[in-house]
Amino acid sequence: MERCVLRLLARFLTLAALGACTTPSAPTWPIPEGASTQVVNGYPLTYRSRGFGPIVVFVPGVLTDYRVWESTLAGWEANYRVITVSPRHFFPERWDGRGTDFTFRQHVKDLDAFLETLPGPIYLVGWSFGGRVAFDAARARPDLVRKLVLVEAPLDALVTTPDAGQASVRQRRAEATAKFFNAGDIDGGLAYAIDDINGPGAWAATPQSFRPMLRDNAWTVAGIREEPERVTCADFASLKVPVLLVRGELTTPYFKRIVEEQGSCLPQAKTATIPKAGHASPLLNPPAFKEAVTSFLQP
Repeated sequence: MERCVLRLLARFLTLAALGACTTPSAPTWPIPEGASTQVVNGYPLTYRSRGFGPIVVFVPGVLTDYRVWESTLAGWEANYRVITVSPRHFFPERWDGRGTDFTFRQHVKDLDAFLETLPGPIYLVGWSFGGRVAFDAARARPDLVRKLVLVEAPLDALVTTPDAGQASVRQRRAEATAKFFNAGDIDGGLAYAIDDINGPGAWAATPQSFRPMLRDNAWTVAGIREEPERVTCADFASLKVPVLLVRGELTTPYFKRIVEEQGSCLPQAKTATIPKAGHASPLLNPPAFKEAVTSFLQP
């Protein structure tokens, strides 16, 4: 009897110790006023929630964070509860590019874990890098997503052929940008990355007021540790939720072609072109973006 009690006690202590090891700690960086955190997979994910009504979750692109949606979402709160998230290692964490957990796979797991904490299913909007994460999250857990909005989501494989000897557009950009950062030239790296994504002259045209956010998230464009799973046309067509494909009228040929291929793979998807806007269409023409997305979200 005594031995049984001792075994049970030992087992209890072992489980307690394991639980203590996996218990997430509070963030070691300041959380801005108005923002909150939700622990997902051991990481304190930062988000901001405001408004009332059906939930719409917004996922940003690289170099930005939950704050990037502020001007875009002005006026949405009257009809929706809008939640903007900062993925793992985005601001307010001041990441230096170290570690092995900045992967598409981890971001998808984190997003799905976050969505599980919400009364759902929800509407999900992903822009650029965030669009790729949102696509994979919705594909893995369609039960969590009511409708999906992809804003120029870079599913590169739809417009490229497999070539093990050739780095992807994303990896080439990351490696070139990291060389600037490692040399201490943050703005040089940002200039290279911004122009590579949005076209020549994009960095020079970036307002000084917007550049601090890009610096806060600099390593998110250079820190990717893996390529995402290659997505075929059949994979894209397998989405089980209604989809809206959004692109800017003035976006680069690269992103224009990607969105066109997505529409070809999923003919039943709705499409919207945001006038007088490039790759960052939600920021460059908020009224047109709101009209396109809210029209799609209507029951």
